[in-house]
Amino acid sequence: MNSFGNASVDIDMLEREMAAEQTANLSGNIAGMSAPKSSSNRRGPMQEVDLDAEFDTLEEPVWDTVKRDVLTVGAKFSHVILPHGDKQQLLRDWDLWGPLFICVGLALLLQHNGGTESAPQFTQVFTITFFGSVIVTANIKLLGGNISFFQSLCVIGYCLLPPFAAAVLCSLFLHGIAFPLRLLITSIGFVWSTYAAMGFLGGCQPDKKRLLVIYPVFLFYFIVSWMIISHS
Repeated sequence: MNSFGNASVDIDMLEREMAAEQTANLSGNIAGMSAPKSSSNRRGPMQEVDLDAEFDTLEEPVWDTVKRDVLTVGAKFSHVILPHGDKQQLLRDWDLWGPLFICVGLALLLQHNGGTESAPQFTQVFTITFFGSVIVTANIKLLGGNISFFQSLCVIGYCLLPPFAAAVLCSLFLHGIAFPLRLLITSIGFVWSTYAAMGFLGGCQPDKKRLLVIYPVFLFYFIVSWMIISHS
């Protein structure tokens, strides 16, 4: 009987020791979580991300904001001038500032050089260039292009830069004279813009539907180039 009593006492003591160890382990884990060193180790990577420095521009000077946006637009224009560069940057960091400037500038040039009632007005040129690019973009999306609507609109608008440069040369320096030279300059701008646009948009379509994408883009830049050559 004494042996059974001693065994029960030993079991009770063992249970108390195990309970004490569990309590010590729990208290140690909680203390470890609240310790400054452990907290810094766990939250260190999150503290390195400075969201305010990247996105908050409310306290930034206006000139710095304008300069950054101008440099961004200029970088996208350089991708159109040299289509063999980083094509993904224009698609990744899309914006509509460049297309807006080109549409407005082209409409102002053609209206200024018209001088007659048959000349296109500002709203007509702007509508053709803007809604024409929207229609071409909608065609790309309907054909199953793996590109967003605004990315496609950005590419088509920025690739109007060569025809716009041709319009500047023909309107300011060759207005009303040297038709063969104006035709050559406008044709170069047309081919350049089509080639640059397909460099960005060609890989966004299946091979079987690539011709259905090229034709509307070709037609859009041809209409814009025809307006430039006929009203300069």
